[in-house]
Amino acid sequence: MKAPDAEGDRMPLARSTGPRASARRDGLLAFVGLGGALAALVLLADVEPPVLVASGLLGLAVLGAVVRSTVGRRGEPYGPADRVTVGRSVLVALTAALLPVGLVPVLGQDAGRPVDAWCWTVFAVALPAWLLDGVDGWVARRTGSATRAGARFDQEVDAVLLLFLSVAVAARIGLPAAWWVAVIGALRYLFLLGLRVRPAWRRPLPYSSYRRVVAGIQGGVLLGALVPLIPLPLAVAATVVALVLLLISFGRDVLWLERGARGLS
Repeated sequence: MKAPDAEGDRMPLARSTGPRASARRDGLLAFVGLGGALAALVLLADVEPPVLVASGLLGLAVLGAVVRSTVGRRGEPYGPADRVTVGRSVLVALTAALLPVGLVPVLGQDAGRPVDAWCWTVFAVALPAWLLDGVDGWVARRTGSATRAGARFDQEVDAVLLLFLSVAVAARIGLPAAWWVAVIGALRYLFLLGLRVRPAWRRPLPYSSYRRVVAGIQGGVLLGALVPLIPLPLAVAATVVALVLLLISFGRDVLWLERGARGLS
């Protein structure tokens, strides 16, 4: 996962080009793949039809936003690395679609925790999405097709995956008491909200190995916390540590940006 300055940390600008038709074709294939997965979910999930409708709409909305961002891109090409990210986004969209299915027993009248089978399913879908995060960057460097737009695209897919994983882990630990876990996924969006309130923060952040390491471990910790074999106390402890490290990382960056903003004013 990337921190707020991921586009600055990304590699050189593109030398290759890709026709918009490729983006449309990949988007269509992505919808076909997600459609097949959603059909399997309808057949296998033992939940009420309204829940399945919510799952389908959420998954399609996530993938639709991804495909729209690639097809509507202007100025920078759609390349091989973007194709990997689009493929990854199918898994992210399916992760989103699984959330309503698992949250029903958590938020319903018989409040409890999601069943182990759901936790394993989310883990199995989200794990390759997380592991493939490094592949698109490698492909971009290998093919000389890295772009700022591709870096932002990759970053947003990472952020959405982190948000859904944090909600899933909060459900496994126990809602509503474990609401704090969702802060891990929400921090990036809170930061973006802060940019609207404080436009002076719109400055490139300096490179930080601490930021990159902390951002990178969030997905791994959340995936581990989802595994039913991991005792809940251990999952809670690891998630707390991950959240504290992330808060420190964001806090450092916000302080740096604020000092710079005051120096410029």
